[in-house]
Amino acid sequence: MLVFYCLEKIPKDFFRNSYSALARYKGKTEGLERLDYKEFFGNLFHQIDECDKYIKEHIAIMSRLLPHKVEREDIPEYCWFSVRELLTNAVCHRDHEDQGSKVIVKMFFDRIEFYNPGGLQKGITPENILIRQYSRNPVIANALAKVKYIEELGEGWNKIINEHKNHPLKPKLPKIISDKYSILVILYSVGEKFEKTPAELNERQKRAIEYLRRNERITNKEYQEINKTSKKTATRDLQELVRLGILIKSGRTGRGVHYILNHSYKGDIRGHKGT
Repeated sequence: MLVFYCLEKIPKDFFRNSYSALARYKGKTEGLERLDYKEFFGNLFHQIDECDKYIKEHIAIMSRLLPHKVEREDIPEYCWFSVRELLTNAVCHRDHEDQGSKVIVKMFFDRIEFYNPGGLQKGITPENILIRQYSRNPVIANALAKVKYIEELGEGWNKIINEHKNHPLKPKLPKIISDKYSILVILYSVGEKFEKTPAELNERQKRAIEYLRRNERITNKEYQEINKTSKKTATRDLQELVRLGILIKSGRTGRGVHYILNHSYKGDIRGHKGT
């Protein structure tokens, strides 16, 4: 019955803490300034999808031109597959009988932390996790595997490691901290490795900055309208402006997201040197 509740109905209706929570912080510690807090309810599919969507909407992407390619190469600050896999693992393998805690994700400037109740199973350690596998909730794991949410053959961690090794900026490998009560997995950002070269703003970005000097905020849709461009291009431009420290992203997902001009930005619209 536990599996049915978790997969089909709303687990929180039957188990108080069977939901996922996410907190996003401005710096590297849990300081007083928390940028956002979200709770993801619904069945496990919904929790995974919505939390994954939120994370990927709030991480930076660097675009760079390569001499042998016509199109830009987009490089995310976190490994894309790893984010979803670690989130899915936390939701799938949590100890649902322990209702004193819940799945928690914390986003910091330099890392994302994935926490779930219930430690590694007997015989599994951070050192042998690539060659040993054991599921606390085998029926849930099997159901998630059938719809391709997790790796049916237990190859998720192998793919996480390979993705990190193949990432162009070579991020630090994830760290696992575990005891008999809980698991904490830390995913590290490569944001500080993004190219530290002068960045010329394109005409669309300059137009948006001028718009923000006359208006309090701008949304993705407004960016598209004033620049007559696509949503994909608007998203990429806005993410770059956030990464450069020119804009500050605020709000939650969807229509609630907007951007404001960083008051510390003193540059003109001819260009901006960013890190």
